[in-house]
This record gives sequence, C-alpha cells and structure tokens, in this order.
Amino acid sequence: MYLDKALLFSHAQKITKSEASDNILDLGGMEGTGMPVFPTVQVVEGFAGIETLTVHIQSSNADKSVADLAESDWQTILSSQTLALKDVAKPCSLVFGSLPPKAGKYLRVYYEIDAGAETQGAAVKGAITAGLVLDRQG
Repeated sequence: MYLDKALLFSHAQKITKSEASDNILDLGGMEGTGMPVFPTVQVVEGFAGIETLTVHIQSSNADKSVADLAESDWQTILSSQTLALKDVAKPCSLVFGSLPPKAGKYLRVYYEIDAGAETQGAAVKGAITAGLVLDRQG
C-alpha cells in the first residue's frame, strides 16, 4: 500500500494518552468529489500499558483556520471497535469503511486510550501511522 505524505494524519506517532493526530487534513474543494476514500490506520509499534484503544475519524466544517479549531468543532464520523490490549499489543491494521461523501472540510484522527485501573501507573506506549487511501487493503 502506498501512503501519500500529503494524506497522512500520523506517521509513527507515539501515543501515550488520548490525543488527536499530529496532522489535520484540509480537504477544501475536494469534499464530495464522488471517489471513495478510505482511512487506513496501522499500529506500527505494539501498545502496552492500556486496557483499550478506540480510533475515531473526526471532521469539522467550522469556518475557521486550522489553528483556530477548538475541540468543540470536531465530530466523529467513523469509529473503530473498541480494541483490547491483546488486539493491539503487536503491529496490526484497522479496517474502516469509506468516508461519507460529505465528510467535512477538515479531517483528523482521535486516538482514545483507556488506561484503566489495572494498568494505572504503567507507562503507556504504542505508535500509529494513519492516512487516507483510495483502495481499502485487506
């Protein structure tokens, strides 16, 4: 699978807490062009110190610059299933359907980590590469 740097949300981004992707994609005039586009999310370094991971694809249509976007401007349009540590302890790929035709002007990925009581105090580690592709792999 080929990943275009301009369509990457995260490149081997270290995830240590619930957080957004390093990059926000500005789709601008590309919104709703009719060609299916698929999010791809790869755990490139297995996770430790968590109970679960859920990956959310989020969009915003706020009439603001990327720098001015607030957390309240984002809404989830696709989510992975909640994955237990055993599912992401080793490198793996998560499968998503295509983005909705009117996905929004801005897109990002939000990585939701539940450290849970059993892993309290353990160092959370893991890394993810995420982007958009024209063909779903699998």
